[in-house]
Amino acid sequence: MARVSYSQYGMYSSCQQQYKLNYIDKLGISNANIHLIFGSAMHEVVQHFLDVMYNVSKKQALQLPLESMLKDKLVEHFMKYKEKMGEDDPCTQAELGEFFEDGKQILKYFTSKLDKLYTKSGFELIAIEQRLNAEIKPGVNFIGFIDVLLKDKVKDEYIIIDLKTATRGWSSYQKNDKVKTSQMLLYKKFYSEKYNIPLNKIKVEYQILKRKLWEGADFVQPRISKFVPANGKPSMNMAWKNFMFFVDSVFGDNGEVIQTDFPTNKGKPCDWCEFKQRGLCSAWN
Repeated sequence: MARVSYSQYGMYSSCQQQYKLNYIDKLGISNANIHLIFGSAMHEVVQHFLDVMYNVSKKQALQLPLESMLKDKLVEHFMKYKEKMGEDDPCTQAELGEFFEDGKQILKYFTSKLDKLYTKSGFELIAIEQRLNAEIKPGVNFIGFIDVLLKDKVKDEYIIIDLKTATRGWSSYQKNDKVKTSQMLLYKKFYSEKYNIPLNKIKVEYQILKRKLWEGADFVQPRISKFVPANGKPSMNMAWKNFMFFVDSVFGDNGEVIQTDFPTNKGKPCDWCEFKQRGLCSAWN
């Protein structure tokens, strides 16, 4: 049984050879960095806060030692990836310190603007890390995880929320990147089908947690901003069509790999690719 995810689709769309080396040849080594460590830590802290807020009380959630929790999570993920990487550290101590200070600012904003970001009145927390597992063709399953899933009990609607950490938010180019924004559309489709919920009863949004603010800006800069991608029927259909092009190109009717040529996409992103650094990419040999 082949398993595919949004991350696989995103990598395939960026560079097919990178996808092959990582997911088919399984030559990838944990190339964790401070951005991955920070993103994982922030996710877990915010998710735990919301779990307590909705399932216990808002008062108790606001009493949580969020900064200490973040620090502990940063160390935990640093050690986890260090163990996988052997002698190499996934990041420097200076980076850990800088990102911790950035995270403190995000958490301060999060709690101060909590009522604008989340409300308990009329809402229910359905799940944290809701697992999606759906067969998309014989021998191929889609796997995904919803960061936060809420239900608006008044409107009888569901809200799928994905948390994203970023340096200064998303640019207009990123917001218009149909591969990037297709993650929420795919999650919406699979959740709808799994629980038999009409698509018009499912809302999606990205919450973008910004480490830095633009210096000297003459406009208000929120540390956390919401972005709702186009997710109507035309956008959903296009996202599904593009995703299935990836699936049908790579996998046969029984989940076997049928694609034989995986071209490279040589460019600036190669500078951060482990396969170039390790001499495994044909474009750089």
